[in-house]
Amino acid sequence: MCIEFLDRLSRSKAPLTLTQPDEINNLVVLRAAGFVAAFTLRSVRDGESREWGRFLTVTPAGRAALADGSRSSTCDG
Repeated sequence: MCIEFLDRLSRSKAPLTLTQPDEINNLVVLRAAGFVAAFTLRSVRDGESREWGRFLTVTPAGRAALADGSRSSTCDG
């Protein structure tokens, strides 16, 4: 799933804002792997928490992972 998500991001117009929890989690995993430049934001307003992910670009390591099909296709680690 992660490589498919990385591929989808690579074809997206950046910057891209993500709001779905599963997409934000995938983005965090890809960022930890060094495959994307991205950040997350969390706000709390009136006791309600909200989180966003912001995808900026695919890194050279991410492009290499896409080119070789990657060692792992999941975002589970």
